[in-house]
Amino acid sequence: MISRVAWSHNGGRTDFNIRLVFLLVQRMGKTALFHSQCAATLLVLAFLSLVPIRADEKKSEENRSRPIAVARIKHPAPVDFEREILPILKNNCLACHNKTTAKARLILETPQAMLKGGDSGPAIVPKRGHASLLLKAASHQLEDTLMPPSENKVLASDLSPEELGLIKLWIDQGAKGSASIARPIEWQPLPQGLNPIYAAGITPDGQFAACARANQIFIYHLPSQQLVGRLTDPHLVKSGLYNKTGVAHRAIVDALAFSSDANLLASGSYREVKIWRRPKEATELKLASVAVLALALGPDGKRLATGGHDGRVKLWDLTKGKLAKILPAHQGEIHCLKFSPDGSKLCSASADKTLHVCEVPGGNLIAQTQLDTGINAVAWLADDQIASGGPDKLIHIWHFDAAKRELTTVKELQGHEQTVTALDVVPPAREQLISGSSDGLLRLWDVETGKVIREMKHGGPVTAIAVRGDARRFASAGAGKMAKLWDASDGRQIAELKGDRYTREFADERERALVFAKAEVDFHKAALKSAETNQTAQLQRVKKAAETSEAAEKTLEEKQRRFLEATEARAAAEKTVEDLKAELKEAADAFAAADKAAKDAETEVKSARETPGQNKETIERLSAEAAAKSKAATDAKTALDKLNTVGEEKKANEKLKSAAKTLEDSEKELKKAELAGSNAQTELRLANKAADESAKSVTTVKTAIRKAEDERKQTEAELEAAKKGALEAEQPIRALAFSKDNLTLATAGDDDLIHTWSADNGAAFETCRHHKGAVLAIAFGSDGNLVSGAADRAVMVWNLKPDWNLDRVIGSSDANSTLEDRVNAVKFSPDGKLLGTGGGAPTGGGEIKLWQVATGKLMQSFTNVHSDAVFSLDFSPDGKYLASGAADKFVKVVELATGKVVRQFEGHTHHVLGVSWNRNERTLASAGADDVVKIWDFVNGEKKKNIAGFDKEVTAISFVGYTDQALAASGDSKVRLIREDGNEVRSFSGANDFVESAAVTPDGKIVIAGGQDSVLRVWDGANGKLIVSFPPPDTKQ
Repeated sequence: MISRVAWSHNGGRTDFNIRLVFLLVQRMGKTALFHSQCAATLLVLAFLSLVPIRADEKKSEENRSRPIAVARIKHPAPVDFEREILPILKNNCLACHNKTTAKARLILETPQAMLKGGDSGPAIVPKRGHASLLLKAASHQLEDTLMPPSENKVLASDLSPEELGLIKLWIDQGAKGSASIARPIEWQPLPQGLNPIYAAGITPDGQFAACARANQIFIYHLPSQQLVGRLTDPHLVKSGLYNKTGVAHRAIVDALAFSSDANLLASGSYREVKIWRRPKEATELKLASVAVLALALGPDGKRLATGGHDGRVKLWDLTKGKLAKILPAHQGEIHCLKFSPDGSKLCSASADKTLHVCEVPGGNLIAQTQLDTGINAVAWLADDQIASGGPDKLIHIWHFDAAKRELTTVKELQGHEQTVTALDVVPPAREQLISGSSDGLLRLWDVETGKVIREMKHGGPVTAIAVRGDARRFASAGAGKMAKLWDASDGRQIAELKGDRYTREFADERERALVFAKAEVDFHKAALKSAETNQTAQLQRVKKAAETSEAAEKTLEEKQRRFLEATEARAAAEKTVEDLKAELKEAADAFAAADKAAKDAETEVKSARETPGQNKETIERLSAEAAAKSKAATDAKTALDKLNTVGEEKKANEKLKSAAKTLEDSEKELKKAELAGSNAQTELRLANKAADESAKSVTTVKTAIRKAEDERKQTEAELEAAKKGALEAEQPIRALAFSKDNLTLATAGDDDLIHTWSADNGAAFETCRHHKGAVLAIAFGSDGNLVSGAADRAVMVWNLKPDWNLDRVIGSSDANSTLEDRVNAVKFSPDGKLLGTGGGAPTGGGEIKLWQVATGKLMQSFTNVHSDAVFSLDFSPDGKYLASGAADKFVKVVELATGKVVRQFEGHTHHVLGVSWNRNERTLASAGADDVVKIWDFVNGEKKKNIAGFDKEVTAISFVGYTDQALAASGDSKVRLIREDGNEVRSFSGANDFVESAAVTPDGKIVIAGGQDSVLRVWDGANGKLIVSFPPPDTKQ
């Protein structure tokens, strides 16, 4: 298996070396001129080298830690950094040391970056190779730094002694050079074989599919199951790079995309994008004439006969586009013209009741006959017999006698009850004849016996009959606005052919759109119900929050009052304690003073008594004073004891403690109330905001409902108009013709158009427009071109298989290209005016650009969206956004009007290989190399679903039209249809190798996929059955 995932720097798959080999072969032409034989030899040698490479990967860490010898290199000329050193670093070092991913902040892309170095200092020391960190690490001289590291994700290998020696020599020479020189790319033809399909696409109408094998692009017409084209860039042939056509690009084609109108195909390759155009309704020749009622083409396709109202038969030389001869005129309008099988004679039938046979190319009248009635149809039978039919209800069999130059009656075939209107022979024997009549019957005749072999009912007057060249099918047309395709072997009707496929397909598309529009209305109504429920809930929340806030405010006021009271109570208690303390101190001080005074007085009395000669009056006075002071002391003591005995201080302290506790509790309650109040206010603000948002949401959803209702009504009106248009497109059919290759049936009539259909099953092919009047006669030439004649007096020659032509080239596939590297993704905008391209150099940053399709002008460039190569793109259905997936594992969405990334989805653990929008523009799906499909909600940026069950990389994802179903392809050879919820709808079996690309029509009817086995498979999307497989062409072709 060679997966495209492995092309990037961190593929991480066991098949990475195989892909590197293939990539090496592809890129050989970009570095040096190799002959294809050498390229093939190198390819074989490279594959043979895989075994030892993988064996080396398994060597033990012990062996790997041994130093690698550095060879002594003889190099007479200075070592060229860009040509000799940079390729070594690209293969083994740059994946982890580049400007995007700089491990240890070390970049090895330029000598200047190496000199700057990283966390461990400069990587190189000019003229000192042995001392340079780069050489030491790469040669494993540092035990703690072995480069490249073991089990690295990019499978980088150890450098060889010779590579190390070359790097050392370059450093010793001064480490000079740069990576800025743009060298010419010397391209070589890609080798034959080994051409998996990396890209495939299908037109929305399911008519064409394209796939890329190597640098070739193949176009298939699906209804006819035919290869119809191999795209060719004529410049590649003129340049001498290729000596034959069928080559579209120099390098491998990685991306394909059809425009919505199916007229353009974009292809992406190395540094270039090409836009190819399919010419529609290619008229190769337009001849002036009278209103054409009948025409016939000669067997060689070179001569054309036309006839009209003037009774003249004109013979044209189609090789020159000029009138060659005017044949002898009839006297009435021409009804039918037929060349003989060998093209040497022309039979004409007219309303003048005559039958002419003229010689070709001379134009001389060589036989004629006249009937009683006009002649409507003629046919050449075997043995120079001619059948004619007309209003007499008979089929006349005539014999043309060349010698006598006359027509003689052989027999008459009877059976029709009304006018015989159409005749055709059954090839190759021309012994059977099919006739059609105004009686609505088709009869198959045995001309020899004159008997009817089979009779079929057309269902209305028959206007035309045609038999396919292999006689397996025939067709009939009538005034009943339809043609019918029949199985000639049993007369079984195969298909009804009517109307214009474009009007019918538009009606079908509008039918699907209406289902979607109704579903959108239902979705938005459900969203409104949810939004209104949410609004009610939010209003209830506001009410509750307001009540809670009001209650909290009242509680806070109460708590504040209580806190204030508690504060005042504590202050009063504190004052009481302080006052009591002061009173106790005063009483104690008074007692102490009184007690001291009493004691001092007693001492003075005692001293007076002991003092000799002290008079009695003094002693009595002093005793009286001492008694008074003793009494005062006793009274003070009594007062103090009274204060202490009552316990006022204890009571005051207890009251203070209680007041303090009350204050502490009220403070806590206040804080709780404040927090509750704050929370209530916050909740009220949030509730009001949520209520406002819910109200806006209701308004938005109501607007969306009105828009959805308007779109539904508009779609209903468009559907009714489309149905009416499809019905009006069903007009009487006047002419039928089968192509010479038996693949195509053409019908024409009163709608001024020519319609082509599958000659096998009646599937609609194409519609040709240009005539301005009813198309009355058509015929196929041997070259496949169709000739038509109409009432607008024009004869046109149509090329029904025009080649797709190169319309425009973006980029140049050289070093100066405006595209940096491989273009991995191309996508047309919904209106077809823009083309998006995605790519970029691995590890060098992703590149997304928008181009104007009409001019190729660059309109927008997004270089900072992804940090690695971009692999997938998809425009939103309204064209306002561009989604992208890349090797950086991200899915990102850019708003094109502003250029801003409005969503980025992270979750994949490997490359994002595919991305697709759902038609509702609310959902995206992404496919990853991590074997997972992820479903994302674009509205809220969240992941909705992880869809596992894939055994290998999921390489493609695409939502199907207006549904919630998506087509997914993966490397486990599976192609499946899944729903958003992860359930599998059906699988498409047949692929037996890695599937790289898949696509589906918007109606889900056709599914295609291609991959490693180079086979493009086509399935019926409705039942999963394989319709056809297109194998790769012979490599010699």
